[in-house]
Amino acid sequence: PGRYYTSPEVFAEEAERIFRRRWVCVGRAAAIPEPGDYLVAEIAGESLIVVRDTAGMVRAFYNVCRHRGTRLCEGPSGHLPSTIQCPYHAWTYGLDGRLVGAPHVNEVAGFSKADYPLHAAPLESWEGFLFTNLAPGPEPFAQVFGPLQGRFARFNLPTLATVRRIEYDVRANWKLVLQNYSECLHCPTIHPELSDKLPYTSGANDLVEGPFLGGYMEIKPPNASATLSGRACALPLGDLPADERRRAYYYTIFPTMML
Repeated sequence: PGRYYTSPEVFAEEAERIFRRRWVCVGRAAAIPEPGDYLVAEIAGESLIVVRDTAGMVRAFYNVCRHRGTRLCEGPSGHLPSTIQCPYHAWTYGLDGRLVGAPHVNEVAGFSKADYPLHAAPLESWEGFLFTNLAPGPEPFAQVFGPLQGRFARFNLPTLATVRRIEYDVRANWKLVLQNYSECLHCPTIHPELSDKLPYTSGANDLVEGPFLGGYMEIKPPNASATLSGRACALPLGDLPADERRRAYYYTIFPTMML
């Protein structure tokens, strides 16, 4: 029904039952390479700080002070010294989430900083991508991502570096974007130049287990890539055999990632 793509009530239920209960990609580990580097992720109305601590471990915390609920980090990314400090009452947290400073509370009977760390969110890594889950007791990441383990190793994805970021403000429901990416029946009419390089009936889906879908399409000779020119525009990715270098791969990792 059309209302599934326009109803605020449906979207609110999706936020609760999908975005708050699924493993959602929040960024690349390589984006925060040094201790104190952080990024802020927004998921279903919640804000998270993803930060690399002084030991080099990447952690995720809710972006809210335990004192009066003030937002701790405003920017989309940045670098913290050795602590996270609330701009309201200067409560200060270590990069591991421990409350290490709370002015004017020494006289409060029974108060212990150990009782007020930042609320942590689970964080897992796959092929250099970071995932979190807002559910109180999320399905184990290793179980959900079992079908993907080792599948993309030949691409050497963790070694890739971001050299350019492009953002699009799409006036459409999130499901339309995901569904459009997951099929190419529209390609001959909407993307004729692409179909000239990648025949939309070629290839096959090779991943249909769990919250994943995707596969490959064959690059039509004599083209060497799916670019407008058809020429190779970069070095081959990873350790791919010759036949796989003549393919374009498209995968969706439900609900928000397109690879």
